[in-house]
Amino acid sequence: QALQFKDGARSEMKAGWAAGVVVAAAGVVSATSKPLVYDIDLNECPECIEHEWEVLLGNPDNEQPPIDVVQRLTDPNGSVRHAVDNGIERPYTGEGPTYSETVYFSGYSGTSLCTKYNRTEHLNGHDTCPLIKDWYQMWKPGAEALAKVQCWIDDMVPVRKGNTLNNPPGTTTLLGSCPKAGTDPEPKFKGGMYDFRYGGIRPQDNPDASLYPAIAKHIEEKVEETGKKVLIKGYSGGTINSYAFMMSQTVEWRQKHIRAYIAWAPVFGGTISSINSVLYGWQVGGGDAGRCLGRSVAIKLPSVLWMWPHPGTSFGEWNNTEVLVETPIRNYTAYELDRLLEDSGLTETKALYDIEKNDYLGRFEPPMVDTYVYYGFGTATTAGYKLNYNLSAETDGADKCPPASGRTSLKRAWDDGDATAPRRSCARADAWAEAHKRGGYVLKNYGYKGQGHSSSCKVSECKPDYECMMAVLDGKPPPAGCKVHWRTQVA
Repeated sequence: QALQFKDGARSEMKAGWAAGVVVAAAGVVSATSKPLVYDIDLNECPECIEHEWEVLLGNPDNEQPPIDVVQRLTDPNGSVRHAVDNGIERPYTGEGPTYSETVYFSGYSGTSLCTKYNRTEHLNGHDTCPLIKDWYQMWKPGAEALAKVQCWIDDMVPVRKGNTLNNPPGTTTLLGSCPKAGTDPEPKFKGGMYDFRYGGIRPQDNPDASLYPAIAKHIEEKVEETGKKVLIKGYSGGTINSYAFMMSQTVEWRQKHIRAYIAWAPVFGGTISSINSVLYGWQVGGGDAGRCLGRSVAIKLPSVLWMWPHPGTSFGEWNNTEVLVETPIRNYTAYELDRLLEDSGLTETKALYDIEKNDYLGRFEPPMVDTYVYYGFGTATTAGYKLNYNLSAETDGADKCPPASGRTSLKRAWDDGDATAPRRSCARADAWAEAHKRGGYVLKNYGYKGQGHSSSCKVSECKPDYECMMAVLDGKPPPAGCKVHWRTQVA
């Protein structure tokens, strides 16, 4: 047991446990090799018993207490990994590829959006912006986009109508690089590209501009042409977009068209750093001006809010004792992020958050196709923020730029991750193991100590397991050591 309660109100860390302990309810972080004793009123904190691994944790390997389905595995080179493996295997056939192509969803920064417009009126009263503009690279923004910053913001921000979002009237957005001025785009599928701005909300009155129909149509044509299914791969923000894409289709469609789903550095449960995009801003351009510019866009993009931490008591979620944002007069847990937006005077941002928070990621149903996940853990990762000021419309409203100082990032030894995403978010696919096992579908959810968010499985800690997986999917004989990697004994 990680906790030992005494006199109904005292917890003690056993002498064998080492540095890095947290009492979440009290917000206390300590680093010492000595046994520690804390006072906890269990009548006021029943979650301290129910979720004891979230309250007090620390050991030499900085690992969470054992969970039945989690194995601590050691591969031949001695690195530590966590694995949830439901035991469903696919054979090495040596008969050639089992799929026709890979449909890849890159991270947000790896996407590319090109736009042009022919409008009849100025947006938001900004009459210095042109009404007609030929193709230009809107994301990621370059010198042309930032030459007139407010015009770029108008172009980037979707227009909300009820529970739907769309481009501004008269605006066309393409995935990928721009065609030459005055020319039409080539009518071909651009792999890796998707409109990241919408999160789980998709345009309704112009479905041809939607992510889902274009990619679904391409996959259907490819499967019809080749007789083979496709692989779906996602990285970082692309993991939640690829997951949402799959779940927007029926389970019958997924099983007919998708050979396997591969997620690398997933953010299935959200990230704490995404809160910072609203609290502080993105850095778009230099100095405070660039930061404030980034925030003015971030507070209006649903995809930022889509990546906020998910409240709940299941693995991969944040419970109601875990403070994510601390201020002098109020603390905010994952259950109170809507209140955070209200207190900040961000009413339109809250409306977007209300739409996003209960979508595909909120439900997090199993894909029911073979699924392979690779993530990192064991690296200090932002777990919350402490502000020395109180949130208000006067300092944090939509037309304000919050102060650059007065904000401290909190890191907790028990809440590690890959330096960008917390481990619980990366490893959230654990939840699919049993459903996939009953349905006869693979679930291999593998974590690697020290692997970073941007580390590629082609060169980093996950490379051996990744190569074993690809040998199966590519229909090759097993590379040397693959049987060891798939069937390593529990350490």
